[in-house]
Amino acid sequence: MNEFQKQELIDRHFGYQTGGSMVKTSLVRMYTQLPGFNTDVAGLYAFLRSWRNSKEDSDMYHAVWHSKDYLYVQSGLGRKAFASRLEVLERYNLVTVKKSTIIPNKDVIYVHDPLTRDEFAKAHPKVVDEFIQTAAGIEARNLEYRLSELLKIEQKAEREADS
Repeated sequence: MNEFQKQELIDRHFGYQTGGSMVKTSLVRMYTQLPGFNTDVAGLYAFLRSWRNSKEDSDMYHAVWHSKDYLYVQSGLGRKAFASRLEVLERYNLVTVKKSTIIPNKDVIYVHDPLTRDEFAKAHPKVVDEFIQTAAGIEARNLEYRLSELLKIEQKAEREADS
């Protein structure tokens, strides 16, 4: 294999040097508040998103058609781990898995855009409210701690000034 062929394979399997795949903030900060959805699931979404066909005029627009074996190897996930994360993505309408109409026993995964921040908040108001309450509690505890530390510093300074 010559250098050109090798580079062609590297580009095909690992992407171009300047390539990129964007993942919405709502996916990694909001969807992770949903039952069963964590950063492992967000990671699989990002992986699939990097393979998603972006040619708008294609019949396979937003599709990932690699074999499951290929996806397991490149994602670093085993069959069960991949399947369980994929099921969560399906549950929250981030992917749709369809049987190939061309190749028997082959799935095609269609990767959908996540809800925007405002769409997510409207669709899942209870989840957002629960998180905001928890975050407010954390911020209150942090403030209380910082104030207690500041008081200790002031008291120490007063003691040193008195001596």
